[in-house]
Amino acid sequence: MNILITGAKGFLGKNLVENLKNIRDGKNCTRPNIHIEKIYEYDIDSIPEQLDDYCREADFVFNLAGINRPKDPEEFKKGNFSFANRLLDTLRKYNNTCPVMLSSSVQAALEGRFGTSEYGLSKKAAEDLFFEYAKKNWYKSFGVSFPKPGW
Repeated sequence: MNILITGAKGFLGKNLVENLKNIRDGKNCTRPNIHIEKIYEYDIDSIPEQLDDYCREADFVFNLAGINRPKDPEEFKKGNFSFANRLLDTLRKYNNTCPVMLSSSVQAALEGRFGTSEYGLSKKAAEDLFFEYAKKNWYKSFGVSFPKPGW
């Protein structure tokens, strides 16, 4: 199995990458039925052409990429929605219907104090995009919402 992790240098991404490497290298034997061949790490400083290569070869995608502390609120949309759109377009370009796990946030519910949150709005837009794409293209999409620590 070839696995693509976007946001590979973030907190979740780097820990996931290390765990997957341990599984691949036989150091973690808790998942004996998972056979990992390649782990593709993609992050904000990666070369754009790498996304093409990785999307062509991926059997599973963990989309952990996102922006949560920008200088300008417009960066929320660029980092959370626009990248998600680019990722899905690239998978579609190669007719790759592999499962995609989207990391999101409880703020995407847009409830309570998060009702008008730019971050929440961008995460909600990305969720909607993924689930609509999944319906149209008959592939599996998983959304996982993460609360902030201490919530």
